[in-house]
Amino acid sequence: MKLTQIVNEANVAAKLKDPKTIKRLTIAMRHDNTLPRSAVAKLGPRPSNDDIVQLWSNLLDQSLSRTNYGDVSADGKFDEWLTKLYINGIVDFEDINGEGGDALGAWKALSTRGRLAEPHQDFNKFQSLRKIQQIVQSREYRSDLERIKNAEEIEKHKREKKETTLIDDDRFLVTLPYNYGACYTFNNSAGFQASFCTGSSSGLRWFNRYAPEGPIISILDKENADDVNGKWQMHAPTGQMNNGDQSITYSRGDEKFSELFPGLMKRITAAMKEKAQEINQESQEITRGGYDVDASIAEIKNRLPQSYNATPKGEEPEAPADEPQQQEPEREPEPQPEPEPEAPAAAEPEEEPAQQTFLVTQVATGRQARIPAIDMNDVQRMVLQRYPNTTVDDYTWELAD
Repeated sequence: MKLTQIVNEANVAAKLKDPKTIKRLTIAMRHDNTLPRSAVAKLGPRPSNDDIVQLWSNLLDQSLSRTNYGDVSADGKFDEWLTKLYINGIVDFEDINGEGGDALGAWKALSTRGRLAEPHQDFNKFQSLRKIQQIVQSREYRSDLERIKNAEEIEKHKREKKETTLIDDDRFLVTLPYNYGACYTFNNSAGFQASFCTGSSSGLRWFNRYAPEGPIISILDKENADDVNGKWQMHAPTGQMNNGDQSITYSRGDEKFSELFPGLMKRITAAMKEKAQEINQESQEITRGGYDVDASIAEIKNRLPQSYNATPKGEEPEAPADEPQQQEPEREPEPQPEPEPEAPAAAEPEEEPAQQTFLVTQVATGRQARIPAIDMNDVQRMVLQRYPNTTVDDYTWELAD
């Protein structure tokens, strides 16, 4: 392959037309100990200038395509400038591939959004990579860059998310996520920044912990999206009904949710029933055979009874299916003499609920304890009472064999 072909194919090489510049690049690369050894080894003991130019072009593209602010390699804006710094000995490859790429990504993110002050707008005036780093790391741009970085991360997870939408109307958005991307997006976009563990920075581990046990349900109240009680996450298998910052959880969450959204849980379960086939199909990568929607609905009724049975004002609660209807008596019954009172029978003692054994593991230390309790809520209550400075997410909870 001719050098002119390489020049036309690669961003940086397209601007390396001066033979003297190419020669200086080859010399700089031969003396740069920070270059990836495996990439250099592939060139062999006597690489040609063509091979070295191609390697440099590839390394620059790889470094600039993976910044904290997205891919900034496509237009080749920084290639010639970085190459000039490199052949003049001002930077080595580690400087570019490390914080340098993120600094350039930050500058471009600010530039394209019109957020740069006038003295910082002309890129060609910068004499060093260090100067750009100092500018983008200054207090002046810190909050802007934090928002931009977060937006980039959210957009990435939005592209990757998998979920079924159960309800989407003027008031509510209710989804059933099938991956971490959907949970992360729910935590961090559209209103209050929620703290659900399945959507946190370590959320993949927590999603893989909870999702195989049964559906996670994400609920957004659009009218109160910025309020802590505008976002909820439900996981019936573990009895969890948590508000946005998890200040209200489990049975208290069930009670609060029933007060705020009477009737919503029945709409959610009806939507699950309607989309049962889709839910089962999409969840087969999470658990063998996919979610059994009928069983999941039964678990919601059992573990979150207040939310399920709450009725909007003006509506009568549903009567049980097997409840007989009262009929008017045909005539007044004849008065009967009152029977002599009988001595009260001795009350039979109520049967104590059967206890189970739970395996509780502290995430930070890996320490485990086997604790007898009535159910999951009971064991969690006991642990948090004993260690009030911890939360449910500091442990894993399993029913011991």
